[in-house]
Amino acid sequence: MAREIAGEIILVPVRNRVGDLDSIFTLNEVGAFVWGLIGARASGSHIVDAISVEFDVPPAEAERDALEFIASLEAAGLVERSSQN
Repeated sequence: MAREIAGEIILVPVRNRVGDLDSIFTLNEVGAFVWGLIGARASGSHIVDAISVEFDVPPAEAERDALEFIASLEAAGLVERSSQN
């Protein structure tokens, strides 16, 4: 479950219809940007390119950060890897 509260994106993993309040994610600006791209079903390479351009960081840094962030979302059960990405 995702909610925008006071300009921040808050993610709460829901398992068996119960929110896991021990695993709440509060997304910073980059995390919220990536979350929006994930919601738009952007490919991994598109996410990396968009981060690099939007936040003026080298592509290698954008890729490393994106992979780390997405892995943490996967570990929390908030996203699943698509076979198309």
